[in-house]
Amino acid sequence: MVEIELPHSEIAERAIIGSMILEPDNIPLVLEHLSERDFYFEHHRAFFSLLCKIWEDKGRDWDDVVLRDYIVKNGLSAKISLEMAYALAKEGTKGALLEEAIRSVKEKSGMRTLVELSLEVLKRVKQEPELGEIIELINEKVQEISEKHVGHQFYHIRDIIKLVLEIIEQNRNKDRIVTGKQSGFIELDQLTNGFQQSDYIVIAARPGMGKSSFMLSIALNMALEERLPVVIYSLEMSKEQLIMRALSMHSGIALQKLRNGNLISSEMEKLHAAALNLSRANILIDDSATLTATDIRLRTRKLKKEMNIGAIFIDYLQLIKIAQKRASRQEEVAETSRNLKSLAKELSVPVIALAQLSRQVEHRADKRPQLADLRESGQIEQDADLVIFIHRPEYYKKKPLPEEEGVAEIIVAKQRQGPTGIVKLAFLKETTGFKNLQAGIMTFDSDGDDSSDEDMDIELD
Repeated sequence: MVEIELPHSEIAERAIIGSMILEPDNIPLVLEHLSERDFYFEHHRAFFSLLCKIWEDKGRDWDDVVLRDYIVKNGLSAKISLEMAYALAKEGTKGALLEEAIRSVKEKSGMRTLVELSLEVLKRVKQEPELGEIIELINEKVQEISEKHVGHQFYHIRDIIKLVLEIIEQNRNKDRIVTGKQSGFIELDQLTNGFQQSDYIVIAARPGMGKSSFMLSIALNMALEERLPVVIYSLEMSKEQLIMRALSMHSGIALQKLRNGNLISSEMEKLHAAALNLSRANILIDDSATLTATDIRLRTRKLKKEMNIGAIFIDYLQLIKIAQKRASRQEEVAETSRNLKSLAKELSVPVIALAQLSRQVEHRADKRPQLADLRESGQIEQDADLVIFIHRPEYYKKKPLPEEEGVAEIIVAKQRQGPTGIVKLAFLKETTGFKNLQAGIMTFDSDGDDSSDEDMDIELD
């Protein structure tokens, strides 16, 4: 193993411990920036921990007698002594010099963590793991170092109010009511106000409900109508399958006919027109089957830098791989969900992830999904800013009611910044596409009841 002298500053550590002994009022300032593990020398760590304990118990009202008693009671006589405390107190500093000593110790601690990480990577490499596992380890550790050692910034409320008022004024002057990225479904956009920057949006359904097609419809609208660059991570379908479905939806030609090539001349003309229009969309597709959350983060960061990507679509959440095995599947899905939420905040773009629902939906008389049905982790519900379910009543009935035929319920089950409710869309079985219905929106009040605006006739766009 490589021999490396770990970075440290004995002078700075002694100055800090001495200042805590000499003037206990300095302890809160030190605690804002440092913890016990930031000190390199064992006796400095012991002194730091003991002084923090005395501060918690006694505040600033203690003397060398109290210090001696605490040393004895805590069994630290072999590591530290009152004589050492006197010597350290002589080296104590304050003001700008104390702040400089804190900065030095904090920086050296961060450098030691990086050295330890490097050694850990070398050790792991010898075990010949998958590359993704090493990248995941590095990403996690660097994130920890960044959060701990890069100074945190607080914002005064007056500055935040100014920023929010500017946003409200900008929205007020916009030509359109929807402030976020439009899904292309009118009533859904009215209910959600569009997909907002930094939002983590989960679209969940049982198999066969059309969630991949619904996601694809939204991606196509953002790319074609709003001219946004979007990326789709398709872990379930190949890129060819995805685009064949997009061509079917966009051309109106049955998906089955595209699959078997049984097309007449007029349909070929429609297909080529649809293909030409879709080719203008700025859509990137990654159909890698073994993506980790780290892969998605690294690849999307690059896209954000190169082409200012406007939305991220993932099909689907539970297929994202975990580089390091966790104790349970629930923990793995929870970690993935947290990573996707973090990605949305970091890049300030909506992340739209599909998710599977558990089979318990099938065992209820009312098949309409609930938040508790989110498969394998309650963390998904907790992390998501918006949870949307897709439910097609006719799917579960041999003889659906006339008003249920070809209708999909888009259920907004959770919205952090707005109301919940149900939007009805037309589902076109032949193309697996979704279209607007002019049927109003059912919204839920605080008691969970629903009300419906049924004054409008149901018509296909």
